Amino acid sequence: MACLLCGSTHEREFAGEMVIHLGGLTNIDNPGVWVFPKLVTCLDCGIVRFNVSKTELASLVDSASTKVRTMAAG
Repeated sequence: MACLLCGSTHEREFAGEMVIHLGGLTNIDNPGVWVFPKLVTCLDCGIVRFNVSKTELASLVDSASTKVRTMAAG
């Protein structure tokens, strides 16, 4: 697949790990959601793309829903 930004075919896949945090002070105590995507990186321009697994996506949705419920209750 060609790079979405520069069109290069000089891409490589790397293993990644990251924590996705919900923003704002209301989430200061939320530890975030760990995700372990494969990072497809363009070796010419540096853009990176990745997908979150269904399990990790469900955790993100749950965290976001908890925030909405907490804000509505407050």
